[in-house]
Order: sequence, then C-alpha cells, then structure tokens
Amino acid sequence: MNVETPEIKQNWLNTFVLFSTPVLALIFVPYYGINYGFTGFDWFCFIFFMFATGTGITAGYHRLWSHKAYTASFPVRLWLAYWGGCATQNSILKWSADHRRHHKFVDDNEKDPYSAKMGFWYSHMGWVIKDYQGPEADLSNINDLKKDPIIILQDKLYLPLVLFSNIVVPIFLGWAYNKYTGNTGSIYGVLVLAGLLRFVLNHHFTFLINSACHIFGSQPYSSKDTSRDNFFLALFTYGEGYHNYHHTFQADYRNGIRWYHYDPTKWMIKTLSLFGLTTNLKEIPEKQILKATTLQTISKKKEDLYKRLDLIKEKNLYQKVESSYNELTQSLNEWIEESQKYFRFCKDDSKSSEEKQSYAKKLEELKAAFEQKKAQLMELLSAPSVDALQAV
Repeated sequence: MNVETPEIKQNWLNTFVLFSTPVLALIFVPYYGINYGFTGFDWFCFIFFMFATGTGITAGYHRLWSHKAYTASFPVRLWLAYWGGCATQNSILKWSADHRRHHKFVDDNEKDPYSAKMGFWYSHMGWVIKDYQGPEADLSNINDLKKDPIIILQDKLYLPLVLFSNIVVPIFLGWAYNKYTGNTGSIYGVLVLAGLLRFVLNHHFTFLINSACHIFGSQPYSSKDTSRDNFFLALFTYGEGYHNYHHTFQADYRNGIRWYHYDPTKWMIKTLSLFGLTTNLKEIPEKQILKATTLQTISKKKEDLYKRLDLIKEKNLYQKVESSYNELTQSLNEWIEESQKYFRFCKDDSKSSEEKQSYAKKLEELKAAFEQKKAQLMELLSAPSVDALQAV
C-alpha cells in the first residue's frame, strides 16, 4: 500500500516578506539617497538599529533564552525581547523551540529544522518559506521559557510589536529629528535605512549562521556535525561565527573564547555583568576546551594516517595506534578529573598548605604523563611508512 506524503504548504507571508523587502531596499535606498540624501542621524539610527536588533537575537533569543548561558535582569530581558521582536525572526518562544531542536538533532534531515545537509538554500531561508514542520509550532521543548511573563507578553503582542518597532518608531524618529533641527526635508530617511535596509541585512546575517557556518570554515573542536568556525562571518553576526565551538560547548555564554576573537555579544554580556545586570555567566573550563582541541587534532591525524598507510589491512599496527590513542584519552581524562578535584580541595579551609602542595605535585605528574603519552602518539601518527610505524 502506498502511503501518501503530506503536501508541504508554501508559507506565503514569509515568502512575500523575504522576497519583497530586498527588492524594495534595492529600489528605495538609492532612490531616497539620490533625491533627498541621508542625514548623519539617519545613518546613526541605522547603525544603532543594526546592533540592537542583532544582539536582540544573539544575546537574547540565542544565548540567554535558547541556551540559558547566563541570566539577565528584568530591564535587560525587556530590552532584548523588544529588539529581538523588531528583528522579525519570530517570537522568543518559537525561535528558541526551533533552535533547541536544531542542536538536539543537528544535521538530521527529518528533525533538524534547518539541517545544513539539505543544502545551502534550504538551511539559509528555504526552511522558512514553506511549512515543513506543519501549521502548528511544536513548543514542547521550551516549557521553562513559558514561566517568564516578558516572553509570554512578547509572543502575544508579536505582530503589533513588529509593526510598531519597524515602521512607527523609524517614522517618529525621522519626524522628531526634523522637528528638533528645523529640517524641512523628508522624514523617511530613518525608515528607509534603519527600517527597510536594516531589516533585510539583519535577516540574512542571521541566516548565514544556519547556512554558511555549517559549510565554510574550520572544525578545531569537533567534527561530529557540520558546524564550522568562521572569523569572517563573526564580523557580520556579532560573534556568532565561531560556530564549531558553540555546537561543541553550547552552554558557554561566549562564542569567541579568546581575547582576539571578535564577539561583541560576549563583550556586551560581560559589560552588563559589571553592573549586576547579567549574572551566572557560564564558561567552559579551559581544560575541557584543551581536551576537545587535543582529541580533535589527533583524530584528524589518525584518520590521515589510516588513509595514507591503509592501516585497516595492517591489524596489528592499527591496534597499536588505537591503544596509544586510548591511553592518551585515559591520561587526559584523569588529569582533568583530578584538576577539578584539586579546585574543590583548595577551597577547603581545613586542608593544610602541605596537603595542597602535595596535591599540586600530583597534578604536575599527571600533566607530565599526559604530555608524554601525547608525544608518543604524535610520533606514531607522523610515521611516513608502515616500516617506520613498526619501528616506533
């Protein structure tokens, strides 16, 4: 018996908005600029709206509500809910539900809402213009968010919020500027730049995380899924371009973990914490990050060795490399586990300085053992031939 596949309906509202707004921007931005000219205030509003809506998504929808990587005070949550709504990427509830499913089922074409394995177009915006998930959103995975009155209010008032923040506010700002300065020109400059152009750019910058950051870039932390780190994309996405790190350690409030990583969302959250407006900023311990990068680097070299020397046929040598890899993993895990115990040990005031020094010496020995295992394995992985591997 043939089972009919349910027809996937076109979402005409999303289709119209996502295709019409770029066309309107291409027409009205140059038209307005040539015929009326943009003021410095227009451009200031454009930059402000870009950052406010962008971080409304990255700091709010993404890191705060989808991943709970930190907690925020009432005014910060209210601010992020407003500007996240202005970004017009759905309500907090629906956006977070989709994103949590993406992380849980990443690259699963049936369950990941925007699986990169469906292709660039699908993961970029194709998934938005058709109702692949059915007419009703599945909100079963965000029951915790339903306890926040700000989130519930935003969901109920989402459409009025979108219209007010994207149309009414820009027109009012243009009018107020003209009224204050006595400018007799058009009042619609803010609407064209901060409303229309920002609307288009904001959407596609976010979409690039779902598409390009699962196709282009490096995988320094894990190759278990298609996520990539891409510094260039981080420049357009307020730090979200370090996507391989994020998928490996999604609880971290940072995406770019080094001081030189461009991650303004991280800097914003950290700055707010200095004033007590954000708290409980979660950071993955450095040794856990070291473990991920070490095992990822070695795994890649191991795969390269197996292909280069066709070790699957050389069972004894294959087992030799695998045993060395397992010993390294065990040594690394032991060092990290004891490091965590040492941290708790040192917080115990009843422990003497001699006991703490003894524990610290043990940690140094475990670290040295790990480094030795790593050096031995790297020597195996660098073998140029089967004979050389046998001789190691």
